[in-house]
Amino acid sequence: MIEIPTVKLPKGRVFQAPLELDELFDDVEIEISPRWMGQKVRKGDMYMEIGGPKHEYTSYIHCDVAKEESDIEDGRIELIGPEIDEIEPGSSFAFGVWLRFWGPQLNDDHIDPLIRVGFRPFEDGEGWMLVNTRDTIWIRLNNESAHKNSWRQMGQALLGNTKINFPLVEKAEALIIIGSPEVGGVDLIRDILDTRIRPDWEAYDARMMGVEDEDVDTFYGCTVCQTFAPNHVCCITPQRNPYCGIMSYLGAKAVVEIDPYGYSFAIPKGECLDAESGRYTGVDQAIYERSSRRVSKINLYSSLKYPQTNCGCFEAAAFYIPELDGIGLVDRRHPGDTPIGVNFSKMAGYMSGGNQNHGSMGLSARTPKSKKFLQGDGGWTRIIWMPKEYKVLLADCIPEEIYDKIATEDVGIDTQAIKEFLIEAKHPIVKNFWKDGEPVPMKMPKPNEDWPIE
Repeated sequence: MIEIPTVKLPKGRVFQAPLELDELFDDVEIEISPRWMGQKVRKGDMYMEIGGPKHEYTSYIHCDVAKEESDIEDGRIELIGPEIDEIEPGSSFAFGVWLRFWGPQLNDDHIDPLIRVGFRPFEDGEGWMLVNTRDTIWIRLNNESAHKNSWRQMGQALLGNTKINFPLVEKAEALIIIGSPEVGGVDLIRDILDTRIRPDWEAYDARMMGVEDEDVDTFYGCTVCQTFAPNHVCCITPQRNPYCGIMSYLGAKAVVEIDPYGYSFAIPKGECLDAESGRYTGVDQAIYERSSRRVSKINLYSSLKYPQTNCGCFEAAAFYIPELDGIGLVDRRHPGDTPIGVNFSKMAGYMSGGNQNHGSMGLSARTPKSKKFLQGDGGWTRIIWMPKEYKVLLADCIPEEIYDKIATEDVGIDTQAIKEFLIEAKHPIVKNFWKDGEPVPMKMPKPNEDWPIE
């Protein structure tokens, strides 16, 4: 049974999911199929939503692997909070879904693929919209399918889908918490996040950071988002995880070993053409072949020149500020505008879809932790603006000598005000990239076009 000793949980309702393979989806009324992947649920069509910006992205989806078989009750689904038919139409709640799995061959290397497979019924479920992962998760259910759904059925689908698609899983259980006021609301979810979930993520991420790109001969690719971004291909390396944040290098490796004919695939590195920007012949070839032959060059460590394409699931973004010849960062949590005059939502709209947008690149929550973060653009010495809350969140990643020199919304979004701040703060961009104390804007090619030969 999933227990959280650090938090006193309200009493929930317990359901038992079928255990026989041919009965796993009995009574699940909705269709679960790739044809529903990427569907959007607009506010006017929404029956309810969980997670997302209304709760400052204080929600989570999480999974772990039980160390002992006795640590899990196979088929157990516990619901804390209201059932779907008890929810007032138009409601929005913080939430948490925790899946636990066991199998004699399962280990922590399988956590990333388990998350992908485990939560597929939200992504491929009739009437459901899923955006992002971890604590930036945002899910909606539309009016048309609401009557077919219940949390009991969804819990059953989550467990059943994993058992069918991940043969190493022999036992599974779920804890679903819908943060209505009666059970503690967003405060309950925040307590669970802070005391249990985030520490688990940090420990997992630290383990993943132990391998570097130079240590391996093979990278991995993913095309799962081509259902809504047809030319998008992710390249996953030890020091560069996909923008959605749902997969790591070791996780991608495990996926390919288990399902060699699925969305993930191996990419031989080939010859290194540019170590600073991260360009490899093997990556170029693989991306070209799987992007409908639309993208022929990729720099893994650059947002300015030949960045990877974006799907739309990124947790944050890097964007070029031409007036200052610098790069800004913004995460999905920030509701305000940026120095280029748009907020995250509008920025995500023009960045996504599978195009190669020079000067724009998606980021996951883990991307800035990499030693190779935007090193082809100058790394942290090129970062000049970011929301203050995001800056605090990344404090451990930002070099100490640069931290106070990066502007936030407290300085403003006016480029002249930011320029004056950068000069006064002696930001390294002034010396390293500007000419005679003045920024020289780069002339960006149009999306999918090549840079002129320099």
